[in-house]
Amino acid sequence: MNETNTPAVVDEKPSAEAPTQAPPPKRSGSSALALVVAVLALIVAIALGVAAYFIWYQVQQQASEQANIKQGIGSRLDPVRASVGDMERKLGRESEALDKRIDSLEQDERALANRVSMLAALVGRSETGWAVAEVEYLLRVANQRLQMQRDKATALQALKAADARLRDLADPHYQGVREQIAEEINAIDAVPNVDVSGLSATLDAALKLVDRLPIEGSHYRPQTGTAAVEPAEQTSMGRLQDLGKVVWSSLSGLFRVREHDKPVGPMLAPKREYFLRENLRLQLAAARLALLREDPAQFRAALDTAVGWLQRYFDPKAAGVREQIEKLQAIAGTDIRPALPDVSASLRLLRQQLQLSMPQTAMPADAAIGVADEPSGDTP
Repeated sequence: MNETNTPAVVDEKPSAEAPTQAPPPKRSGSSALALVVAVLALIVAIALGVAAYFIWYQVQQQASEQANIKQGIGSRLDPVRASVGDMERKLGRESEALDKRIDSLEQDERALANRVSMLAALVGRSETGWAVAEVEYLLRVANQRLQMQRDKATALQALKAADARLRDLADPHYQGVREQIAEEINAIDAVPNVDVSGLSATLDAALKLVDRLPIEGSHYRPQTGTAAVEPAEQTSMGRLQDLGKVVWSSLSGLFRVREHDKPVGPMLAPKREYFLRENLRLQLAAARLALLREDPAQFRAALDTAVGWLQRYFDPKAAGVREQIEKLQAIAGTDIRPALPDVSASLRLLRQQLQLSMPQTAMPADAAIGVADEPSGDTP
């Protein structure tokens, strides 16, 4: 450390006396002060170095702790980040599905609004529009009831009601529809009515008479029409010449020779007779069931079988058997499922007239109820 000399202070004031030489500075005191200052500076530097080291060490410790804390927080945040990623992906998929659903609902809403607007334009708020809509509904009911349920009565009432609405409407544009409705009413009236209740009652009565019908050859009946033999008491004892004739008549009456046009079959055993009657009863019950199910083929087959058994195994000379054969043959020829006419032409004409009257409100193919969807023909 360099020593510093403090310059002597020169008094510049002039004095009257002759200038004298200043006394020399005290070097020992200045050196000590400089040394003390140097020592203090060294101590301060050392203290500052130690403080800086400690500060650096603390900073390193804090940095290490922060790195450890960051690593721990990162290890803890990894599952959270993964869960958040899964939730984000799931929310993304749900958002896409929701967007698609919203688009679908918007399309449905637009389609519904379009149909409502078309229906409002088609029907309108006038009395004519509502009357035409009612006529269309009645014609659809007539088609469905006739072709699906074979309900002629309801179909006729619906057609007549539709014709009455058009008559009250008094619109010449629908005159062709009324003419077609009249033809369909006549076609339904021409279909023969099937008396299901009457036929069922006839079969039920035949079922009850099965046990009382005689089977051929089951009972012996002597031949009638032969002359009675005169009793011996009525023969005069005095007429001895007629005694031989009386004896011959008595002996010949013990034997009869009869001719048959067909071979005589053996008599049925009681067990076979029981099963024959039960089988006949089953055939009549099957015919009755086929009648209720409107199955013409099964109905006719069961009755033909029953009639064949009556003719083959039962006594055809008995009045009850002949009567049952005639009744069953008569109802076997009944058509229990007659063909029904097609009554959809009036509905097609009505819709065509609506499209011609209001072409701007024609319904699209996906919204309109096509005539092809309506039942037609004899298909139930």
